[in-house]
Parts: sequence; C-alpha cells; structure tokens
Amino acid sequence: MNMRSSLIALCLSTCLTLGSSESIAASLEDTIIDLQRQIDAMKAQQQAQQREVDDLRAQLQVQRRQVDEVPQVAQVYDDAPMSLTAGPKVTFGGQYRVNAYTADNGFDNPAPNEDDNQTASRFRLRQNVDVDFGEQLKTHIQFELHHTTDNVTTTDQRRGGESTEVSVRHAVMDYTFRPDNVFKDTHVQVGLVPLQDYFSQTQFSSDWDYNPLAASFIVPAGGNRLRLFAGNLEEGSESNVNDDFVHYQADLDVPLGSDAGIYLTGTALNIADADGNGDSWHYNYGISGFMLLGDNLRANGFVMGSSSDGSLLGGNDDADGVAVLAQLTGSLSSGRFGLLASYASGEDDGTGFLMPMAFAQSYGYWGYTGILTVQGPTDTGFDGDAVNMSNNGYGMSSIQARYDFPVTEALTAYISAGWYGNTDAANRASNVGTDFLAMGTYRFNRYFVLDAGMAYARLKDSVSGYFQGVQSTTGNSGAGFNQARGEERDKYALFTRIQAEF
Repeated sequence: MNMRSSLIALCLSTCLTLGSSESIAASLEDTIIDLQRQIDAMKAQQQAQQREVDDLRAQLQVQRRQVDEVPQVAQVYDDAPMSLTAGPKVTFGGQYRVNAYTADNGFDNPAPNEDDNQTASRFRLRQNVDVDFGEQLKTHIQFELHHTTDNVTTTDQRRGGESTEVSVRHAVMDYTFRPDNVFKDTHVQVGLVPLQDYFSQTQFSSDWDYNPLAASFIVPAGGNRLRLFAGNLEEGSESNVNDDFVHYQADLDVPLGSDAGIYLTGTALNIADADGNGDSWHYNYGISGFMLLGDNLRANGFVMGSSSDGSLLGGNDDADGVAVLAQLTGSLSSGRFGLLASYASGEDDGTGFLMPMAFAQSYGYWGYTGILTVQGPTDTGFDGDAVNMSNNGYGMSSIQARYDFPVTEALTAYISAGWYGNTDAANRASNVGTDFLAMGTYRFNRYFVLDAGMAYARLKDSVSGYFQGVQSTTGNSGAGFNQARGEERDKYALFTRIQAEF
C-alpha cells in the first residue's frame, strides 16, 4: 500500500469513528489535497538533491582525469614524487637594534681627522628571509639597513635625515647532495656566503661582514669533514681593482671522539700589489684544536704561520711570522670564566705575522675586552682602536680574563680585563695598552635584550687599529698608527644597546 492510500484509509477510518457528514468529508478532502502537495514538493526536492550529487560526482571524475594527465617530468627523484599541494617553508629571522654611546678618545691635540669626543645613537636592522624547498635545497638572504650616522636622524632625506642605505649582506643558494648521489652528503653554498675561520675569529669573521662572492663545499671524508672555498672580495670601488683579492681556503675537521677535535687549515690570498702593477700571494697554515676537561672546563688553541710577498706591503722585505693562542673556559661558582693568552711575532716595519683580516681591513670577536678588542655592545662607532692579534704585523702578546655571572634570573653581569704588549713597532712603545670592561645584560625574554656598561683603556702610541690594514697612507712600508709618536691616551666610553634578535 502506498503512502497516499494509507493516508486516505486513515482519514476514512477516523471519519467512521467520529460519524460521517458532508462537512467532515469536505474538510477531509482538503486535508488530503494539502498532504499530496507536500508529498510532491518533497519528491521534487529529493530529485534536485540527487541531480546535485550526480553533478558533483561528474566533476570529481573530471578532476581525477586531469590529475592523471599531469606530466611527471617535474619529479626530481623516482622515490620522491612531487606533491601538488606541498610548497616551500619560509622563515623570517633578523636583528633590530639601537645602540647609543658617548666616548672620550683622549687626544691631547686632535688632528682634523681625529674625533676626540663621540656621542651618538644609531639604529640598525638586519632582516633574513630563509626558504626551505625540501629536496636538499635552501636559500638565505639577509637585508641590512645600515647604521644611521647622526645623533638624531631619520631614514627620510626629505625630513633632513642622512642617506641611509639598504643593502644585501648575504644571498646564498644552499644544496646538499643526496646520500645515493656520487657526491653524497656534500654541502654546497654559492652566492654572497658568510665565512668564518676555525681559529677563534682571529683570521676572518662573517660577524664582521666577511661575506664574499664565493663557492663553498663541505665534503665528508671518512669520519672527517673537508671544507673548500674560493671567494672574491671587492674591498672598495669595483672600478679600483688594486684593493681586491681572491681567497682560497682548505680546512680539514678531524674529530677525536666526542670530547676533542683538531682542524688543519691552509689559506692562500691572491692580492693586488701595493703599487697596483701586479698581484702576489699571502699564505696562512696552521692547526687548531679543542678538548673537554671534565664537565665544566674546555681548552682550545692553535698554532699558525704566515708568509707574505713584500710587494703586498709596499716594501722590499717579505713578511713571515707565527702566532699562538691558548684559551681555557669553564664554570666557576654561579658564573662562567675565560682565560686567554696570545702571541704573534712581529717586525719593526710590519713584516711579521699577518692574517686575511689585516689585508681586508676587517675584524672579529677574538678577545674579551671592549676597546682594544670588542664585544657586541662595543662593536659600534668608537671601535677604531680595536687591534687584530698581530697588531697589523708589528707583533703583539695579550693576556685576557673575563667573568660573567647572574645577578638575578634576568640580569647578568660581565667584567673583563686585558693587557696587550710586546709589540715591535719602530721607535714606538712596546706596550700597546691595558683595557677594562664592565657591563650588564638584562633579558626581557629569549629574543629581547638590553645591554649597558662602561669601558676604559690606556692606549700607547703603538696601537695600529684593524682598519689601518698593512700599508701606511704615507707610502712607507707597514701599517699606520692611531696616534702620533709619543702620545698616550686614556679612552673612556659609556654605552647601551637594546636589541631584538630572532
């Protein structure tokens, strides 16, 4: 019996029970008609829904056919089919910082090019964009908004600000070969590559913009790793090739268990001669290593030699030398300590031990103090008295110590002292200077930090700042000096830095 017959029977049964009459019959017929209309409407709605389902099934079949027809030439490896929905992973790191300082350089009678008193507040921005494509390929780029240069400045010249440049600091294509490739697990970086030595930042440092146009390869060699790179540095205007050089490097990392290791290194620089009429070679070669001495102590150090053609320095004598560094770090009470001793041989005409950063007029965080060496918060506009470990070929020894300890959960204190001497600059003091630093670091969280402190140094006339390079501006052999012969200075600095790094 269908639905309509059932409803009619139900209505007739009801009528017989209640008593039949013409009025009841008429009312019953109207009810039956209304019910029939509702049934017809429900059937029409059901048919429409069925048509929608059929349409969706047809669309799905079309999409499946389109997927089957996609060519597979975009696959890189047979066992790793390309996902139509996968995309690269993009991350954004960076560093935002404002530093402010006031420094008294201590010149008695400053020359026109000597800034006796410096006061400034400066902003710098570095923004990273890192893209991981999977399939062993990554890219990295870092943009830098350079330090603003005035006490009060903006990045808008229309409002009276200085010209503030945005440049590309890093730009790297990073690829690692698959384990089943003939070059298995070889790591390749090409572009503007940040490069750093394995010798405590005494040779070259990416932290100080040693980011040449380079190709770098890290090759597994048994249980060891071999790093090879070649980089081209433009040290000034590209139209002036006389200050450019090419850097070739080979480093072998040899682990000695989990608690020790050594590095063997060889460096070759092809550099334009001082007179601009040719090019010559500079070499470094050495061994460095580290060892864990229990849970709380670590020892590291190196021995390195150097050889330079004399034409690179503007003189007739070749430059040769040796450098040694030893360092012990560890925990003491609630804090951490460091002890460092260094020696680099020198000559009175600057033909002693030299390293790449001397030719590049660059630097690195190799020491503990704040003026003759620098830390992050003192790496700013008053860092011109910082010296490399050989005082630009005149030779130098140093003894340095540091200690940092927690004051509160968020606040850390840092103190350091250093003696720098035993240099051999002609007719100048054998003592370079003494240096003291005290500062505090407050961490709001893991990314946001405030530093503040003070530094003092007693500086002798033999200071040859890192920016002096290896050639004197007067045309004499050897690097220039930061002050006149016989002049001694007391340099003071107060500084602060607030920084977000992520």
